Amino acid sequence: MNFIRFHQELKNLPIFSIKELNKLDEKIYHHRLVEWQKKGLIERIANGVYKFSDISIDEYKLFFLGNRIYSPSYISLESALSFYNFIPETVYSITSVTTKKTTSFNTKYGNFTYRKIKNSYFFGYSLITKENFVIKIAEPEKAILDYLYFHSDISDLNSLSELRLNQYEIKEKLDTKKFDKYLALFNNKSLNKRAKLFIKFLEHADT
Repeated sequence: MNFIRFHQELKNLPIFSIKELNKLDEKIYHHRLVEWQKKGLIERIANGVYKFSDISIDEYKLFFLGNRIYSPSYISLESALSFYNFIPETVYSITSVTTKKTTSFNTKYGNFTYRKIKNSYFFGYSLITKENFVIKIAEPEKAILDYLYFHSDISDLNSLSELRLNQYEIKEKLDTKKFDKYLALFNNKSLNKRAKLFIKFLEHADT
């Protein structure tokens, strides 16, 4: 298969992997991918994931990359909190949770980190369609609970204040019934304590 036909076959995918290549009618051999990389037609990003060189990378494509580099996973923690404007800082690492082992990948487009959770905790994410691809990202309630789950150092209101959370933005977007439902699904006593502390912290926004 020549590159023109290859590009035509995958033109709707900004990011592609070996998985997509294996679905093509004609087999694409590794040496062909190396040849196209040397010619600057495609870029290998990480873990068998590639992009066409003429595709620019924005926040949504970074999130899509996060989903594809290490799967199953969904965007959560700091990246999701920043996406929802719950924290003021720009996040330079794309953070996700996964049912596989904790790991990270350094690429030219940034660092992608993955935190392991139990299979039973792998829920509460939305599918966002952008152009021709779909992103898996934690819902606001799950992003907060994931963060609280991994931060056992949060023990009082001061430790929450140090996170510089946007309390008013959170209160506007947070579905408390869904938050409580997801919290119950965790069935984790330590997380219950931090979640109650978090709700108390939000209530203090009005005082």
